[in-house]
Amino acid sequence: MKKNKNYYISTKQLFDSLGGYTNIKYFTHCMTRMRFQLHNQDLVDEEGIKNSDYASGVNKNKSNGEYQIIIGADVPKFYKIFCEVNSYDEDGKTILEKEADFSTKQASEIKAMKDKFKVKGFLNTSLAFISKVFSPIVIPLVGYGLILTLWSLLTVEWNGPGSIAAASSHFIGQVVGILDILVGAFSLFITVVIGYTVFKAMQGNGIYGIIIAVVLTAPGLVSMGDVKPEPGQSILQAYEGWTLFGEGIVYPWKINFNGLIIPMIIVAILGAYIERGTEKISNNTLKMILAPVLIIGGTFIFAIFIMAPIGLLFTNYLSIGINWLSTNLIAKYVAIPIIAGLYGPLVITGLHHSLTPIILQGQATYGATVIQGFITISNISQGVASIAFMVMHRRVVKMKDLGISNGVSAIVGGITEPSLYTINLKHLYPLIACSIGVFSGTLILVASNTYALQGSSSIFGILMYLLNAPDKTGVTTWIGGGYLWGVLSILTSCLITFSMTIILGKTKFFWNRSRELILADYHEDIDELKKVSKKDWKDIIYLEKSKKTEAKMAQKAKKNKVLK
Repeated sequence: MKKNKNYYISTKQLFDSLGGYTNIKYFTHCMTRMRFQLHNQDLVDEEGIKNSDYASGVNKNKSNGEYQIIIGADVPKFYKIFCEVNSYDEDGKTILEKEADFSTKQASEIKAMKDKFKVKGFLNTSLAFISKVFSPIVIPLVGYGLILTLWSLLTVEWNGPGSIAAASSHFIGQVVGILDILVGAFSLFITVVIGYTVFKAMQGNGIYGIIIAVVLTAPGLVSMGDVKPEPGQSILQAYEGWTLFGEGIVYPWKINFNGLIIPMIIVAILGAYIERGTEKISNNTLKMILAPVLIIGGTFIFAIFIMAPIGLLFTNYLSIGINWLSTNLIAKYVAIPIIAGLYGPLVITGLHHSLTPIILQGQATYGATVIQGFITISNISQGVASIAFMVMHRRVVKMKDLGISNGVSAIVGGITEPSLYTINLKHLYPLIACSIGVFSGTLILVASNTYALQGSSSIFGILMYLLNAPDKTGVTTWIGGGYLWGVLSILTSCLITFSMTIILGKTKFFWNRSRELILADYHEDIDELKKVSKKDWKDIIYLEKSKKTEAKMAQKAKKNKVLK
C-alpha cells in the first residue's frame, strides 16, 4: 500500500477521526503502532481510518481498552508529528497551552517585556535549549536537595572528630547508610537524565539518550575522582586506558562520564544529530537495524576518543576556576557579588540558564556551590523589592494585589518573572535596589564561606545551605555554620533592598517616571493620592468596600432568582 508521507495532513485527519481532545485520554506508540486510550471507542470514525493512506489497519485490545492504529516502522516520526500538529507534549497526555490563549494584562505585559529584552540569535537559541534540557529536572532536584541536606545534618561533625549524629544511635547510623546510597547516586542521576533531556530537547528519542549515558558511565570506565596522580604526573597520565595502537601507547582513556555534565550535553547533542541523519535511510527495515548501531556506536566512539579527554580537562579546570573565584581572598569579594547583583538582569535576558550546568558541575566536583546560595538571595530580594514598591504606592488600590501576589510568588515559590516584568524592571529602581541588596548579602555569603546545594531557590532555599563548606573547597565556614550566615545574608539583602527601593523611589526622576506609568496603567495620579488625608483615605476605602459588598449581594440575589 502506498503510504502518504505528508504526515502533517494525516495526523490531523487521525486526530479528527478519533474525536479530538474530548475523546482522547492519552496515547503512546510501540514499534509499529499508535496506541490510544479513548473515552468512547464508538465515537471513532473507524472506516475513515481504515480507508486512509497512513494506516495499515486497526486493532482493538479488549484486555486493556487500547485502540491501536497500525502505522508501520515509521511510527516514531508519525507520533512526533501527531504531537506537534495537535499541540500535545511528547508525553502523549499534556495539551500544550499556546501563548495566544493568555489574555490577562499581566501575562501580556510579561510577554512584551520578555520580547523586548530577550537575547536574540544564536545565543537565544542556545539559552532556550539549555532551559529545555534542565527544566524537566528542576522539581526532582529540589527533592534531592532536601535529601542531601538531611544527609549533611546527620554526617557533619558538630563537635570535632567522631561527633556525627550517626554515631549516637544505631538507627540513625542505618538511616545514614541508606542516605549514603541516595547521595552517592546524585551525579550519576544527573548525567543519565541529561542524556535523556538533551535528546528530547532536540526532538529525538530520549531512550537513546539514556542508553548512551548509561554506557558512558559503565563500571568498566574510571571516574575522575578515583584517579590519584603521582607527584609531577598529570591526571591523563594517571588514567587507565586501552592500548589499541600498541603496548605502551595508552589511548583512548577509560574516562567515565559520571559527573562530566557539560561534556555529556555535547555528546548527547551529537547523538541526536546522528539520529536525525538515520531518518534519511529510506528502507524502514534497514533503518531499524542500522539506526541503533550508528546512534549508540557512533556517539560512543566520539565520546571516548575525542570528547572524553577534552571534556575531562575542561570540566576539571572550569570547576577549579569557579572554586578559585569563590575562595580566593580577593576575587571572592569582587567576582561572585557582582555576578549575584547582576542575576536579576540575567533572568530578564535569559542568560541565567547558563549558570545551571555550572552549578551542577560544581556540585558534582566539590559537593556544593556558592552560586546556588546567591540565587536564593536574589529571588527572595526580587519579591521584597516588589512589596516595597507596593508599600510606597499602596493607595493605588488596583496595584496593591499585584505587588503582594508577585512578591509572594518570588519569595515563597522562587518565581521572579511576575515581579521582574510587571514592577521591578518596568519601574527600574526596584531592580536597581535589588541588585544593591543582593550584592551586599552575597558579600556576607562569600566572606563566611557559606555553600549551598542545588535545590529550592525560594525562602525554602535556606534548607539548601550547608552547615560547613565541603572539604574539597579548602575553606571553612565561619563559627555558627552555613544556616546562620545564609539567613543573615538573606536578611541583609532584604533590608537593603527594601530601604533602597523606598529611597530611590522618592527621588524626583523615579517618582515622576512611576507617576506616568501608573497613570497610564491604572488611571490613578500618585501626586493627587498623596494629598488625600489619612481620614479621607479611610472613608474612601470604606466606600469602596461597601460598593463591592453591595455588588456581591446583588449578584448573589440575581443568581438565586435565576435558580428559582
